[in-house]
Amino acid sequence: MNEVRSTPPEDRPGGPRPTPVAVLLMAAWLGLCAGFVDVGEIVFKRLALNAEGSYRTARDFPWTVPLGHVVLMLAVGAVAAIAAARRPRWLSPRAVAWPLAAVAAWFALLRLPLHPASAPVLAVGLGKLFGDLVAARGFGPGVPWVRRSLCGLACLLAVCFAATTGRLMVAESRAVAALPPAASSSAPNVVFIVWDTVRSTSLGLYGYARATTPNLARWSAGGVRYRKALAPSPWTYPSHATFFTGYWPFQIDTQWNRALDTPHPTLAEYLAARGYQTAGFVGNTGSGSYETGLDRGFHRYDDYALTPRALLTRTVPGRWLLEQALLRLDPYARKWATLQSRGAEGINAAFLGWLGRRRTDRPFFAFLNYFDAHEPYVPPARFAGRFGIVPKGTDDYRMLFDYIGAIKSELTPRDFTLARDCYEDCIAFLDEQLGLLMEALRARGLLENTIVVLTADHGEGFGEHNILGHAHAVEIQEVGVPLVILAPGAPAGRAEGAAVSLRDLPATLLDLAGLDGGSPSPFPGRSLAASWRLPPGQAPDPPFSPALSEKADATAFPSPGGGRPSLAGFELSLVAPSGHQYVRAGDGMEKVYDLWRDGWAQRDLIGTPAGDAMAARLRPMLLKALADDPASASVENAYMKKFREDLAEAVRRQEAGASSGDRASRVERPPVGVGSVR
Repeated sequence: MNEVRSTPPEDRPGGPRPTPVAVLLMAAWLGLCAGFVDVGEIVFKRLALNAEGSYRTARDFPWTVPLGHVVLMLAVGAVAAIAAARRPRWLSPRAVAWPLAAVAAWFALLRLPLHPASAPVLAVGLGKLFGDLVAARGFGPGVPWVRRSLCGLACLLAVCFAATTGRLMVAESRAVAALPPAASSSAPNVVFIVWDTVRSTSLGLYGYARATTPNLARWSAGGVRYRKALAPSPWTYPSHATFFTGYWPFQIDTQWNRALDTPHPTLAEYLAARGYQTAGFVGNTGSGSYETGLDRGFHRYDDYALTPRALLTRTVPGRWLLEQALLRLDPYARKWATLQSRGAEGINAAFLGWLGRRRTDRPFFAFLNYFDAHEPYVPPARFAGRFGIVPKGTDDYRMLFDYIGAIKSELTPRDFTLARDCYEDCIAFLDEQLGLLMEALRARGLLENTIVVLTADHGEGFGEHNILGHAHAVEIQEVGVPLVILAPGAPAGRAEGAAVSLRDLPATLLDLAGLDGGSPSPFPGRSLAASWRLPPGQAPDPPFSPALSEKADATAFPSPGGGRPSLAGFELSLVAPSGHQYVRAGDGMEKVYDLWRDGWAQRDLIGTPAGDAMAARLRPMLLKALADDPASASVENAYMKKFREDLAEAVRRQEAGASSGDRASRVERPPVGVGSVR
């Protein structure tokens, strides 16, 4: 008798069995619970574990993460529901609730940095507790505690939606409705295109042997092409921050502070205040998302795609499942599942869809960041093998996904060649999508009054200078990028030969939009359009900004533990109008390249009479550039003061002729180690 009384009625032989509807309801309930636990873990990691203090996921995560867990749990629950329908006598409420709850708990715990064995053990224990609860109190639509908890969870989900996505929708609608009149009824639109990670040396337009960019070449014939355009940094975030503010990375701490925190206005803020409707469509969710502050001034900033697939990718188990399936079915789609992003087709579709809904009585500023050429270098299937090796099978694609983090000594020569070939396949795909975008703009009758700028934030290394990836150095492969400007009144088919910095882009866009008159521009630099008003080959006066590029890794800044910064983590490049590149590292080591005769920068001229003479000319130029644009206090204290003092001493020595035989700075650096790519 005691044994019978200790057994809950629902678990006794012949007792109530769970119905398929009740099983699915239980799975959805568990998914919501697991999802909100996961939301708490995301917040906890942001506050306590993520060094940069970011969520590392979409801003809609408070409601999309729970929904993603519901989808996963309904898939698991469907199996139990089928079993409950076909073999009802086999399953007691406890027998259903325990494994379902264990799976839900395991899914929720995967985000935490736990030992691989501890999460399943903890999940099984939590599942046991839930199984006991269901056995004792029941579970179904008619059970009071289920009704109350479901109502609470649904209200919480609605609040999370309203506080994130809903709030942004309302804010965008109000901001667009309140736009001031444009400065002119004929104010031009602006489309600013960034091909993330695309170097100029791999473009057919820039003389590369492979025809990677036929569409870019065709469209550039209607505007101005810059043969030597230099990015301000060899990685995404600081370059974009300079694009939007006109300030060097060392002036606004963007090599150090991973969120734009400056009183200087951004380009989007300035244009929005003058009647422009602004929107950004971003593929780089790692270094270009809303968490970087690059969204300042945009009425809409569309970074993490919100699609049915995105609901799964917001969760750890959902993303893992998609990655495993898509690696075999569609590797190109697998790339975007991992990144919670979308490719060039998705960026184009989002932008063109927004164009159809915008205010037509206001000009627009659209920023488009395309991430297809960034690693992993996985092109769409129809472009795979466009140049060189065709990736074959899962092993090749797995290598491409693991390429940057792989131990390079374990890769074969074919692996390196495959990576570079696929990178150029990705560029060819970007070029195709550019052609389609431009044709769509022309079909809408927009091109006649639209400024289009195409450039890149940095390049990529494939073994040149012992560098793979980017963010490691300032050689031309990492900072030499395309720059094409199409604008009303711009001369067609013009190629500018002087080296220019992308730091001048904000000033250029204000000039082309007719907004540089009246009050002083908040953006430093000089409009690149000044050269169009001069005969070819004549330099403008005053000149453009110096073509500086800065690399500063984590060792250049004080460590959290109080460690002193190392100047070896810092490097500056200056490309003179003549096309000579001067590279100076924080430890005083120097290089000089003649980029007109040696476009791939294969021969360091330091140690030759011509190279030494050129270094003597370029050192004072670099010193003057640093004096004209002083660094922020934090950067000054970390590395710039010592770097500038060493450079000034070198200039003094050369002027005095005291160290003509000193060749210590002419020693080639050892190979740079390959780290993670940003």
